[in-house]
Amino acid sequence: MGARLTIWPTPAEGRQDVPWDALPQEALAKIFSYLCDGDRCQASLACKAWHTVFRMACLWRRRTFVFPGSKTQQVCNDGFLREHGQHVQHVILEFEFQNKAALQCFQAFIDTANDCAAFRSIKVRHLCFSYLPKRWTAYRPKIVQALCLLLKRQPMLQEADFYFCQFTHNEGLQVLKALTGDLRLMTRPNLINLNLEAFFQARTHYISLRTFTEVMGRFTSLAFLRVDQHYLCEAVLDKLITGCAQTLRHLDIVMDTTVVHAIDSHTWSLAVQRYPSLTVSVRLYDVYTLEEYSRVLVESMPLTRVSFWDMSWMRDITFADVARFLGYVSDIFFNTIEVVGVSDNRCLTLGLEAEGYLEMEIALFNLIERCVPLNRLFLSMPLKPETLDKLSRVVAARAQNEMKRLEVTVVDEDMSPEYIEERWPRLCALSFDDLLFDDF
Repeated sequence: MGARLTIWPTPAEGRQDVPWDALPQEALAKIFSYLCDGDRCQASLACKAWHTVFRMACLWRRRTFVFPGSKTQQVCNDGFLREHGQHVQHVILEFEFQNKAALQCFQAFIDTANDCAAFRSIKVRHLCFSYLPKRWTAYRPKIVQALCLLLKRQPMLQEADFYFCQFTHNEGLQVLKALTGDLRLMTRPNLINLNLEAFFQARTHYISLRTFTEVMGRFTSLAFLRVDQHYLCEAVLDKLITGCAQTLRHLDIVMDTTVVHAIDSHTWSLAVQRYPSLTVSVRLYDVYTLEEYSRVLVESMPLTRVSFWDMSWMRDITFADVARFLGYVSDIFFNTIEVVGVSDNRCLTLGLEAEGYLEMEIALFNLIERCVPLNRLFLSMPLKPETLDKLSRVVAARAQNEMKRLEVTVVDEDMSPEYIEERWPRLCALSFDDLLFDDF
């Protein structure tokens, strides 16, 4: 191959011309990972070395399968699985439609996948049934049944993510039973991570907790569980601590303002006594009163991460609401909290309307001063330059003590990340579009 690659290691070393076919396979694989399937196929025809890279398993471990209901997509999925299915480990299943054609495409995918693939993780996306046209609801039970068949026949599955699937009560229990083998005494020893956020339909708050508790008791190796607070009661927590006593490391609890039930302080104390290494993170999606905070964020909870992410479209929050949240966290969890996040660029504004800003600023620096374990702080809200000056000085002071290092990330729609990091180099900055939900 005549083409050459120019490499500039350092100014002192100068320019180096390296033949493309002399690059190590790891470098070529990294380049190939940015190409679409068609471009990969074309590049693999260039020479034997590139064809060898094209066949490397690392290129095909992660894959997104889309089910738009077209015959062409069904053929593509089938061909890909037969060619590279043995390498695929992590898949995302996206449902553009839930009609007859999509069902047939999904069923054909399952038939092939169960024959030639062993998935380690499955993420299901866009399978929310709440807003389906009535003419499509007839296919919902069959799609759920097909999904259960896929889950049952993947013995190597370690991670399952059903974010915002919004199943009905019975459908959700079917899926959970499929994860555990659908047998009363059978468990899946490999499942480590499970995401059940918005797993049931939005109004399915009064699910049969007895049945849900029994199903959750079948999991014996969970290390991480994300679950809505509506589904987490004392009995479920007890089942998890008992069944996953040797494995459970972290509970990620999602809360909104509809407090159906809350685990009391005594139950959390018993859980911590039985499993001292258990940690908890909480995602608050709306404003709470102090009374509600005291119900759901009890002192004995082993809370290490907490975020306030305003997702309420019914009311506007104020800086006073943020101050109340930060104040409660610093008063109750100053010995355990490690990560705190606040996000709301939609309602909060500076200027004359900044009600409670001074109160929020005082609560923020009181949080930093009191919470010694605190090492990460996310602030996605408008902040005054004087506040950022103070934050920069605090981060610089804590950097001198290895045990008190603090990373502060700022997201402000009115200031670019480049401007923030140039003016306050001690702070990290992201654009609002780059802020990942999982950063909290």
